[in-house]
Amino acid sequence: MPDQAHGLRALADIARRELEELPRSSETTLTPVLARKSTIDLNGLAASHLDQAVCGSSYALADISQVNQERVNSVSAPRVQHARVIAITSGKGGVGKTSISTNLALMMAKSGQRVVVLDADLGLANLHIMLGVNPKYHLQHVISGEKTLGEVLYPCSGGIMIVGGGSGMCDLADLDNARRDAFLADLSSLDEMADVILLDTGAGLSRNVISFLCAAEEVVVLSTPEPTSLMDAYATIKVVSREAPEVRLGLVVNMARTDEEARATKDRMIKITKQYLKIDLDFLGSIPFDVVVPQAVRAQKPFTTTYPNAQASRAVEQIASHMGYRSQAPSGGGISGFLNRMQNFGRRLNSAGHR
Repeated sequence: MPDQAHGLRALADIARRELEELPRSSETTLTPVLARKSTIDLNGLAASHLDQAVCGSSYALADISQVNQERVNSVSAPRVQHARVIAITSGKGGVGKTSISTNLALMMAKSGQRVVVLDADLGLANLHIMLGVNPKYHLQHVISGEKTLGEVLYPCSGGIMIVGGGSGMCDLADLDNARRDAFLADLSSLDEMADVILLDTGAGLSRNVISFLCAAEEVVVLSTPEPTSLMDAYATIKVVSREAPEVRLGLVVNMARTDEEARATKDRMIKITKQYLKIDLDFLGSIPFDVVVPQAVRAQKPFTTTYPNAQASRAVEQIASHMGYRSQAPSGGGISGFLNRMQNFGRRLNSAGHR
């Protein structure tokens, strides 16, 4: 059914297409110009024009907005202790998402938290490459019943465990009742094994990525100071804030060349999300451009363990500390609640596709 998630698939195209028509500086000029990330100053992206570039998203997901009420219902029951489910995303590819996910997990584990990282990038699952490991089994083996979750969990140096996702993540939203119940019984053990479950999502605004983000309890959006990255990050924040307003949204600025550049990127994003989306975006911190990061990637080793005193490593440690000590968001039922919301979201998309 190719048109089931038409609104989601069209959203990124709308944002990027209209980005090419953005004026450089004036908020009233209507003359279209070609946006080139190497020549456009961040300050040239006026807040009103940035919002206009993704304004089409409001109608794109209108048919599935009832998922909001389901999220409210899912978190209104009496609370028990569950793992925090945090999705790491970027909107745009090539901004260091998987590298930051890996190193953030390691820093959280260093602080004493039990961390499981789930590779939710369906197209380019490469979390294991960042860690220099090659797990034999992945989530699909659990879904099919071939392996238990305990057999698929892969312990890595630094105290974290990973679960390879691959195409198995795509099947989560479409499990029948029998497979879903069996999978949930196995998956629920993660709430006892972990304090934090990090989802390393794919880039962009595909149906699967949006499903993961709207089902998570917390979403960390990664952006660089480049205008194209800023635009895609804003589009992601806008969709998640409207379709799943209970999700706690945080921003991390990556690859900033100077403190001033990081601050300008943060200030711009906080301003436009406050002005146009009426949300208080949680700024988690910034990570400077650091030559040790690509060096570590090429060596297939985390930069926080290979270069613990590097600027990027210290920055990630500060972000992990900020996330660990900030006030907790209301529990959304841990990993079981995540799967329930993901399935509900998928059904809404399917229903919308049949209309």
